Amino acid sequence: MISKAGKAGLVAVPLAMLAALLLANGDARALSKPSFDCAKAASTAEKAICADPALAQADADVAKSYAAALKLLDARAGKALRDDQSDFIRYRDQIADFNKDTPKDKQTVDLAEFMHDRATFLADIRKPSVAGFIGTWSSMRGTVEIKAVSAVRLEISEEVAEPISGNGLCEIGGTVKLRNELRLVDTDDDNKPTGFSFTFRHSGDALVVEQSGDGKDGRTQPPSCGANGHADGTFFLTEQRK
Repeated sequence: MISKAGKAGLVAVPLAMLAALLLANGDARALSKPSFDCAKAASTAEKAICADPALAQADADVAKSYAAALKLLDARAGKALRDDQSDFIRYRDQIADFNKDTPKDKQTVDLAEFMHDRATFLADIRKPSVAGFIGTWSSMRGTVEIKAVSAVRLEISEEVAEPISGNGLCEIGGTVKLRNELRLVDTDDDNKPTGFSFTFRHSGDALVVEQSGDGKDGRTQPPSCGANGHADGTFFLTEQRK
């Protein structure tokens, strides 16, 4: 025979477990709440986010890191980051449209991974401690690495492409003199100028890359870039080099 105390114990344990489970589920729902009102979800991407707790959490992470980065950067870099974020949303929506009605194992681009990568990028953004160029600068399209070769020369390596397909890949690099604006002359495999050049300059807390020049032999773009590729863009410091 089970005593009254024993019966109470048998009841108390399951009730405690149930309460813990309900609390855990409540926390999970709170964590997976996206940054927007799902009742107003309009795009394929927004509907997918609202239907998947993992995507909802990724969206919340992106929004949180984006807000923190905007507070960190000055006005000019903040405006550039808003433009970069608009590009991210456009690509996110394209991926969701591509994946619609396609089994997950046959999807060519993982939306969750794309969003996680964005959240990581935004969380990695740093405010430059000095008005220098050295460091890793990143954007939606790729990265620019700038390292010191000597006290008066820097080494530049830039790799950018269309984020989803990888088309238009540009890979440029070389050494330049340390100045207020860095100018990299594009050369071919024989180290001869192609007619193009690239300028690297500060715009507040951001790094701006501008391509200029007329290509030789009728070229419309640098030979270091794929079809319709261009090196132009605005980049944000994600790692400071000493």
